[in-house]
Amino acid sequence: MRIILALIKKEFLQIFRNPVLWKLITFLPIAELLLFPFAADLEIKEFKLAIIDYDKSVISRQIQQSLEGTGYFKLVKGIETNAEAELAMKKNKIDVIIEIPASCEEKIYRREKPAIGITANAINSMKASVGMAYLQQFFADYFQTLFQSPVPIAEVNHTQIDVLVSRWFNKKMDYKNIFVPGILAVLVSMIGAMLSTLNIVREKELGTIEQINISPITKGQFFIGKMIPFFIIGMGEFGIGLLIMVFLFGIGIQGSLAALLLFTAVFLLAMLGLGFMVSIFAENQVQSMFVIIFLFIVFILLSGLFTSLDSMPHWAQTLNLVNPIAHFIVILKSIILKGSTLFDLRYYFIGISLFALIVNTITVVFYKNRIA
Repeated sequence: MRIILALIKKEFLQIFRNPVLWKLITFLPIAELLLFPFAADLEIKEFKLAIIDYDKSVISRQIQQSLEGTGYFKLVKGIETNAEAELAMKKNKIDVIIEIPASCEEKIYRREKPAIGITANAINSMKASVGMAYLQQFFADYFQTLFQSPVPIAEVNHTQIDVLVSRWFNKKMDYKNIFVPGILAVLVSMIGAMLSTLNIVREKELGTIEQINISPITKGQFFIGKMIPFFIIGMGEFGIGLLIMVFLFGIGIQGSLAALLLFTAVFLLAMLGLGFMVSIFAENQVQSMFVIIFLFIVFILLSGLFTSLDSMPHWAQTLNLVNPIAHFIVILKSIILKGSTLFDLRYYFIGISLFALIVNTITVVFYKNRIA
């Protein structure tokens, strides 16, 4: 135990003697957690809209007023022709073009449905799809109202129906409730994998690892002494992230804090093992960083942080079976938002534990073969 404590002390001294490293550990994760949820806003608050009105009728003016009154569409004035609208869209001054054809009102009164053109700027595909869907629903409701009975509204006896909408686990549909747990997962992964990746490789380059290998230190003591400092730092960063999540973003933890910390501890051991596994095969820090960044890009893009897992193709869903970050994001969301228990997530616990056991076993075995 005294040997392990000496190794832990050595690791902490090396970390805090490096002015760049300890500042990255301290400030970078917190800065990402504070900035990213506010910057990556998936809520679409405004569509810049141009209406080309060839009809110039009462109904066409009512359509414009109704769209402006929704609060989602901002009407761009001064665009009268299709050519002007196309030029404005190329310059990103408008997002949607609506063309109201001539004789639109006349066709409506003849109980015909006029063809109204909707063109969206699909560079931002999500914004375009949301805007098109909203406009299609708007016109469907508008014309349905117009095509109803010609009897004045005051003389029609309407049945009042109250529709009660309930949203579980995210009542206000706030995107931060989805993003913040995912960002916590990414931060724990960065602390665990990236820092541990650089650790052994740096010792190789400095030559100090050879001195450790000829000393009376077992392989188990060596890796325990390497892991514990980064484990403490990772859990500390996660704890700070939880405090920011609760007090800054107002996201309460619905489930067990003990279960949340247990899953995080096992996941962090898996990420530390992954980092050490990369480091024993890499010859220098540049190689190790390229490998770990490649793995992180794949893991994060497939993790479900930006795209729903259910909407991914089958091959991506199959690949996610060995993606620890994807599983950890599901775990965090389930415990924090849904209040899931350890029993509910037992298969995830088994999977992450097996991943941690496998990568750490590979690390110890190949380290013996390559260094001893």
